[in-house]
Formats: sequence, structure tokens, C-alpha cells
Amino acid sequence: MRDLTRLDVSAAGGALRRGEVSALELTRAYLARIAETEPALNAYVTVDAEGAVEAADRMDRELSAGKDRGPLHGIPVGVKDLIDTAGLRTTYGSGRYREHVPDRDSDVVQRLREAGAVILGKHATHEFAWGGRTDGRHFGPTRNPHDPSRVPGGSSGGGAASVAARSCLLAIGTDTAGSVRIPAAFCGCVGFKPSHGWASLEGVHPLAPSLDHLGLMGRTAADVRSVFDVLGRHDSGDGTAPTRRERRIGVLGGRSLAGLDEVVRDAFDRSVRALEDAGVQLVPVDDELVDDRVEAILTLVRDEAEQVHRQAFAETPSSFGDDLAELLRLGPVTDQGRRDAQAVVRAACDELDRSWQRCDVVLGPTVPVTAPRIGELFRDVGGERVPIELVLTRLTSVADAAGLPALSLPAATRGLPVGLHLMAPSGADTRLLAAATEITTICALGA
Repeated sequence: MRDLTRLDVSAAGGALRRGEVSALELTRAYLARIAETEPALNAYVTVDAEGAVEAADRMDRELSAGKDRGPLHGIPVGVKDLIDTAGLRTTYGSGRYREHVPDRDSDVVQRLREAGAVILGKHATHEFAWGGRTDGRHFGPTRNPHDPSRVPGGSSGGGAASVAARSCLLAIGTDTAGSVRIPAAFCGCVGFKPSHGWASLEGVHPLAPSLDHLGLMGRTAADVRSVFDVLGRHDSGDGTAPTRRERRIGVLGGRSLAGLDEVVRDAFDRSVRALEDAGVQLVPVDDELVDDRVEAILTLVRDEAEQVHRQAFAETPSSFGDDLAELLRLGPVTDQGRRDAQAVVRAACDELDRSWQRCDVVLGPTVPVTAPRIGELFRDVGGERVPIELVLTRLTSVADAAGLPALSLPAATRGLPVGLHLMAPSGADTRLLAAATEITTICALGA
């Protein structure tokens, strides 16, 4: 029998409905793959084999009785360990919650179950989602499937590593400054952050509530589209998306591309040339505020996250990992610091808003570098020693601040994975997904 873990969502769903494979067979194939890859990959904190088998068997019986819940019926998924699952351990990446078992599902998990998805287990997260590496001390580092000496990115690193390693078909994560798109870029899969407010965050542990989003990871843009269509609590459609001939793609340049690794620049340049050769309308876009912008956004993240964790840190500071403890020791952001950061972010968002008068989507690299090695906390950029978190979130964080839909596609590269980043105006999620599908075809992405 063919390797069932290589089927995409559409192919797996078709095989289920034609009776060529059962949900139970599909689920067991993924559980076998988890057994092959864990614990070396460390993408999962908790695997719920018994619960997954029971759910898959129930989905098979429903299909036999003529009940079809839709495109996620019988599809094996993993859920970030920041998201509550009733009766299944949810640690938030923290040693303080090592044995925490919620008594109710988060809204998104409830919707997953209603849609017929089979939950395989909980994917590793950076502690409380406050970091872009997924290498916390409490559960050990998650490893990049392409090079185990490197991080998968974060904070939804377990989900991206699992999708890339074929130990789940889809992954549900969160994104506050790039947390599904950064690991998608590093692991070579698709990471999609829909517009702000697309789905409820009830039952998701907060990092910075005003910036937090749910996010989706899969192998293709079509895969994440299947989850987007099912799980959103309202229609984020923007009408008829521009056709390939009509679509105008803004291409980042200038200061925005400072500090790119050679392999990232090469992959990005080749993709832009492919679009140009295909006759796509390309519009130059730059953001002169990019350096100030990322520092300001991370200041606002720290401002809100410090308030979330202030009391717990005062009571048991030793329960936090070193990186979070260092941030929390800084204390509250000052009122002036908050106002200054908000002013920079507003200016950056206004500048991005003006670009929508000239283009339908904006294309750039997802991350300026390839996956850092485990333990790498700084990167030399133009002769300056820069904290790795500033590097990782440099190009992704503005989409969270502005609430825009944004997506990372795997670029065509022979080395470590590289991501191509797309953004669209707020609410233009379907436009973004359509553009992602076309760009994948034109650029032969992931080849």
C-alpha cells in the first residue's frame, strides 16, 4: 500500500469517501510515523493514540452511515500545546503546567471536532509562545527535520516540524509576531495567519492579546485553505479575487531586504524573476521603518506579556525558562516606552496601508536567514550583533500588528528551507490564498 502520510488533504479526503482507505488506517499510518520520528524530533509533547483511534473509528462509522462532516472528516491533525483540549494534557510549554489537563476544549478545538478532524496530540511550543525557536528548557528543543542541529522556528515549531516530517497532515498553531510563518519557512511547509478576528481565541493561553492570532500549517496552500474555510467564525472573503493577469504583486526591496542570507536572497530573487517572466505585474515596495518597527512591535509584545505573567513570576520566578525570566526581570514597559512604540507601529501600519493602493499582495522573504542552530541567540548582521528574535520577526511581525492575513510558502531551494512571505489587506484572506496558489505554480515552489 502507498504511504498514506504522503497524501494531501484533498487526496486523503477523496480516498476516504471512495472507500479506498479508512480514517482508522489513515490515523494508524500517522501514529506509526510519530513512533518513527519521536522522541528524536520532539515535535509532540503529548500523543493521544487512544483518543485518535477512537475518533477515527467514529468517523468511519459516520461515513458508512452517510454522515459526512466535510473536508476535515477523518483528517489527522495536531494542535499546539498552547490551546486547551478537554481531557488531554496542555502544558503551554511551561514546567508549571506539566500535568495540566483542561476540563473543556478551546473554541477552535471544539470546531475541529465538530468538523470531524482526528486530533493526534499536542505539538511543542516555545514556553508560553514567547519566542521564535521552540527550544525551551522544560521539554527540550524541538529539532528541525532538515537538520537536527537547528531549531524549527517558533513559537509553533512543533507543528511545522511535524507537518514537514509527515507526523501530522495539518497543524493548528498561534501567531503573535510570526509564530506560524517563521517555523513554516524554516521547516519547508505552508504557514497561514488569517486576518485578526478570523476565529475565536477562547481557550488559547494569551501571549499579547491585542496581537495574538490563530494560525494554520499544512503542506500546500490548498491544505490550509481547507481548514480556513471550515474553522473561521465568519466569512473573511473579499469578493472575487483578481485574476493572474490583473493581480499586482508588490515586491519588497531596499531597506526591507537588508541582512538577507545569501541562500535566502537567491531563492527570493529567482522567484521574483519567475513571476516577471510569467508576465505578472510587479510593483516595488519598501519600508524605511522596518528596523524601528520590529523593535517597537516586540516592545508591545513584552508590555502585554509582562502583564499576563507578572503575578506568577513574582511568586515563582524559578519556574520560568532563562529567556522569559530575563525579559520579565526588565519589569513593566514604561508609559512613555509604550507610547513611543505605539507611534512607530502606527506609522509603519499606515505606510503599509498606502501600498494597497498600488498592489493586491506584497511579497518578500519570510525570514532573512535560514534556521539558526540550537542555542544560537544572536546573529551578526552587517557587523552588528543582533538578538536572534529581532532577526526572526523582522519581516513577519507587522502583519500581526496590522491584523493582516499573511502566509509563508516554501521557496524552491536545494539547501535549507527558505520561505516566501505574502501579505494582503485585512479581510482579503481569499485573495491571499488565491495568490499563494498561483505563485506556487509559477515559481515551482518546494521543487
